[in-house]
Amino acid sequence: MTSFNNNVMLLWYIAITFLLHCAWGQGCSKEQTRALLEIRNSTNGSAFAEWDGRDCCEAVGFSCNSFGITGGYSGKGIRLGKDSGSYKPPSSTWYPNVTLFTLFDELVELTLNGMNIGGELKPFCELKRLKHLSSLDLGNNKMEGTIHPCLGQIENLEQLDLSGNRFHGNVPPLLLSNQSKMTLFDVSGNQLEGLLSISIFANISNLEYLDLSNNYRLEVETESPSWVPTFHLTKLNLANCNLNKNNGHVIPSFISTQLYLNWLDLSHNSIEGSIPCQLLFNSSIQGLFLRSNKLAGSFLDCKANNQTSSIVSFDISDNHVKGPLPQNIGHLFPELQHCNMSSNALEGNIPWSLGNLSLEILDLSNNMLSGTIPQSLTTSGSTLVYLNLANNKLQGEMLPRDSDMPKLECLQLSSNHFQGIISPTISNSPSLVILDVRYNYLSGNIPKWLYNHPSLVAVLLRGNQLEGHLLRRMCQMGRLQVLDISYNLISGGIPSCLDNVTFWKKISPSLTDSNYFIQKGRLSYLINLSDLQFEIGTSLLIKNMEYTFNGIPLSLMTGIDMSSNQLSGSIPSEIGELSQLRSLNLSNNFLTGSIPISFQNLKNVESLDLSHNKLSGKIPFELVQLTSLSTFSVAYNNLSGRIPFERQFSTFTMKSYDGNLDLCGDPLPRNCSPTTNQLNPKHDKDQKEGTRVIDSPLFFYAFVAISYAFGFWVFFGILIIKKNWRLNYFRAVDRWIESFLKMLSKYW
Repeated sequence: MTSFNNNVMLLWYIAITFLLHCAWGQGCSKEQTRALLEIRNSTNGSAFAEWDGRDCCEAVGFSCNSFGITGGYSGKGIRLGKDSGSYKPPSSTWYPNVTLFTLFDELVELTLNGMNIGGELKPFCELKRLKHLSSLDLGNNKMEGTIHPCLGQIENLEQLDLSGNRFHGNVPPLLLSNQSKMTLFDVSGNQLEGLLSISIFANISNLEYLDLSNNYRLEVETESPSWVPTFHLTKLNLANCNLNKNNGHVIPSFISTQLYLNWLDLSHNSIEGSIPCQLLFNSSIQGLFLRSNKLAGSFLDCKANNQTSSIVSFDISDNHVKGPLPQNIGHLFPELQHCNMSSNALEGNIPWSLGNLSLEILDLSNNMLSGTIPQSLTTSGSTLVYLNLANNKLQGEMLPRDSDMPKLECLQLSSNHFQGIISPTISNSPSLVILDVRYNYLSGNIPKWLYNHPSLVAVLLRGNQLEGHLLRRMCQMGRLQVLDISYNLISGGIPSCLDNVTFWKKISPSLTDSNYFIQKGRLSYLINLSDLQFEIGTSLLIKNMEYTFNGIPLSLMTGIDMSSNQLSGSIPSEIGELSQLRSLNLSNNFLTGSIPISFQNLKNVESLDLSHNKLSGKIPFELVQLTSLSTFSVAYNNLSGRIPFERQFSTFTMKSYDGNLDLCGDPLPRNCSPTTNQLNPKHDKDQKEGTRVIDSPLFFYAFVAISYAFGFWVFFGILIIKKNWRLNYFRAVDRWIESFLKMLSKYW
């Protein structure tokens, strides 16, 4: 009987739980529906954009059965912003009425990430009325002021994300004093300041994720006062927060107690000493990032003792690590997939054993490595997506002859000593987006197969010994955005079909939406064009300076540099149709003819350099329409006429026009004569309309001759007819001659 009663009670419990769940899981009340409508209206329709205003469970961004953090269905959830199914932030700063959110008693999750929220955090103190709220995400907004401790009164809060705002001050201890359930705490990317001891988190036993990074005025202290952590972190990010500034910038000692830590970032903290072996061979750490510190010594200053590392993503770039890499590095780090050891003092050969790994990203640039690229690194089976070996002392062929990297998207080999031709094995990489082999000793023609490559966006061949002509096939490279073939020996004319290159002429949505780039953990190299922030740089000569593009959308990197070659002939007028170009450099060639008037259509061009050629004619007045133009040079050509000196052109100095002896007008000291043709199109039209035979040189000289003959015969005709005039004329002449002779006699 007792067993029966227990079973009945259990059934009643399950039924009641189910009914409660159904009650919570059903749609919204009228009051809640009105609240959702008010929220939508306050965001100008950005929130719940496609909702018809009836069943709230159908609104994208609202969940009637939201998962609780600890598992199981536990109530409603609102998820707007970057983590929602339909992300469209308000066009203007949003100041939400937080009281509307408190009408959802069963709300367990509130995510407003990237919703352009302004103002201070204090209005969100109203959320303490929500007894079931376990996750609050206000990251990536425009909120200011201090972090208010009232959020600590949300009694069941497990996740708090305030990252990517403009909060200042410090983290108030009261915020965390009663948060024993907290699993995630993220205040990265703010303007926090002052001294923060990480001991304030000591008693939050459930804490797994802690991110205090990128608060450059904050001083995070881990060594004092003495404390013992009760938590077991899986992710710790203390990058760029003046770590242990008063304790010698040491690596936090409590890390040795974190048995489940798999992601650690201590970058940008001036940490000294050698790379700590206890981190390299920690059995749980899979992501280790020590970028931009003061680490020195050899790569491996300790004995591995047959240990192997579990690291998958590894970054020690921008340090002072020197010496050779271990030849058995592939054995020591068998799980390694993403590796950045750039900007150190590494030397010697690239270990052959790296080819045994399933590497996707390898960056060894800006070191002193020598020898050739090992064949094992690039042969069949390669998983490389990004390979950067730029600025070393590597030599030999550009790539091993049997190279086959089908997944490769970016290849950077600039500033080495490679010789020979551009490797034909690049054709085995159909996904290649960036090819950078600048500043080597490559020779031969630009290969025909390169023009047929389906994916290339940036082709950088500057500073080699390439020769031959540019083929019309290059006009088939529809995705091309950046072309740099400067400082080579290329001759012949510029193809007139360049307006066929789609991206230079018109940005294609299919291109800008493409996932050209990938992001692997902390190593952000090549990611989506709409949010491109890759750590590597792509350089282009603009405004007489070489710029490295870091964190700039690739869709803004559009340019052509054909300078310092042996190009001849006229500039094709079709180039003027490339309205998306931001930089055009054709300087230091042998180009002739005039500057195409079609250049007036280069609406986005910021830098235009046509200097050191043999161009003639006038500078088209129409170019003053290029309002984005900030750098312009036509120096050392054979141009003539008046310089347009309006709008942007009024900012250019004499240096832009040096070496053109027939140019006149501001900013040159040579004034234009009244007969100098004006450049204003309206004036030119008036001049042409007024030009007739009477203005020709032949008519002028004929008029002078006729006038002279007519005057001569009129004068002497009168003397012949009038005798008294004739006598008086000769008497006057005699008197003049006599007086002239008397004057001369005084000096003899």
